[in-house]
Amino acid sequence: MSIKNKIMYSFVFLASVTAIILVIFSIYATKFYYYSTMNGILNNEIRYATNLYSSYMADYELDEVIAEDKNQFYRQTDCQVQILDNNQVVVFDSIASPNVGETIKTADVISASNGQNGSYTGSTSYSNSNIMAVSVPLKSRGKQVGILRYISSLEEVDRAIKIKSISFSLFGLLVILFSMLLSKILTKSIVKPINNLEKVAERKADGDLQIKAKENDIDEIGRLGKTLNLLTDNINKKEQLKNEFISSVSHELRTPLTSIKGWAQTIKYDSSDLDTTTMGIDIIDSECDRLTNMVEELLDFSRFTSGRISIVKRKHDLIELAESIKNQLLPKARAKGIDLILNYDNPELIANFDRDRIKQVFINILDNAMKFTPEKGTIIINIEKLDDFAQVSVIDTGIGISFEEIELVTGKFYKGSNSNSHVGLGLSICEEIVKLHKGELMIKSKLDEGTTVSFKLPIGDDEDEKNN
Repeated sequence: MSIKNKIMYSFVFLASVTAIILVIFSIYATKFYYYSTMNGILNNEIRYATNLYSSYMADYELDEVIAEDKNQFYRQTDCQVQILDNNQVVVFDSIASPNVGETIKTADVISASNGQNGSYTGSTSYSNSNIMAVSVPLKSRGKQVGILRYISSLEEVDRAIKIKSISFSLFGLLVILFSMLLSKILTKSIVKPINNLEKVAERKADGDLQIKAKENDIDEIGRLGKTLNLLTDNINKKEQLKNEFISSVSHELRTPLTSIKGWAQTIKYDSSDLDTTTMGIDIIDSECDRLTNMVEELLDFSRFTSGRISIVKRKHDLIELAESIKNQLLPKARAKGIDLILNYDNPELIANFDRDRIKQVFINILDNAMKFTPEKGTIIINIEKLDDFAQVSVIDTGIGISFEEIELVTGKFYKGSNSNSHVGLGLSICEEIVKLHKGELMIKSKLDEGTTVSFKLPIGDDEDEKNN
């Protein structure tokens, strides 16, 4: 069943149930009102008659009252009047019904026999219409001598109730029909934007990423269209970055390959000059290392994006690791005329981490710092303990990063605008490694003032841990 039909049927069902409940309630309320009114009228009239009997005829026996003054009981009413003896036998009936001489066992008569006022609504043997009867005890000289009963036909009342019931039912039917029409209009207004959104999504799925969905902040569908457009924009950006990445990687792969091929051909055709041959082999070796590093980055990136990377955390001294990396990179820093400084508060800081992966993070961050720090610049490595975290900060005095680019440098396939920038996945991989350690990578920078790249690692407990 489509959403359109679900909404329409649900709306009609709820409206129909509500209308039926209201109709039933209205019918019963009307019946209760009419019957209560009729009961009140009968009780008022019979009370008047009994008061009259108590005032003027209480000293007479029941037979004398029936013989002499029975008309006093029905003179002021249009109801059928019956007088019964204490054995519930009808001794007088104002319309001479077949009840005369019969014993009446209805609820009102039984109550009156027990000295209580009673009422009865139901059928009778001499009429096709229902009746309402009220009965009260007649007392003379303090004792009950009989029962006075007033009876009224409910034919007119039931007819009025029936007319009202038909009116209520017709009104309920009109409400249901109106709800069907309204549900169709409302459903169309709801489903039409969804259908439009579905068509836009289908065209996007077919590759037309330029089409835009209608968007607004008024309702959920409009906001969904806005989200769909935002998703498409992100896909377009990622596609553009991917194409730029492929183009740049192809260019950067071509450069060392061109050098390797050129020197290989030179050595192949003329290897008589030992110095030239040695220089060519050194260049080929260096370019092969460069290619190896690029391939390793690509493989790491592939593992991270496919979720196949794993880390093995064990207890290591972060200070000792930083010292070894500093000693490893110190010759390179000195060759560029850069001061490489390591600062820490305590000579030992034990934490749980994957040594090889955190070493990779260190080297990537420091390589970037040295790449963009000019001669006579400074790179400072600060290591400190902050609550339950160990924080490493690499601070350089390099060219810095613009405000527009600082949010993008850890993005996949991103190439900086600086001429020294290369397509690398280093910072992106660093961020993924730190996240696997349940840490955080942070970058602060100002253009022409330098950059600070920090990462935090939870110190953790003493147990070995393996994360995928």
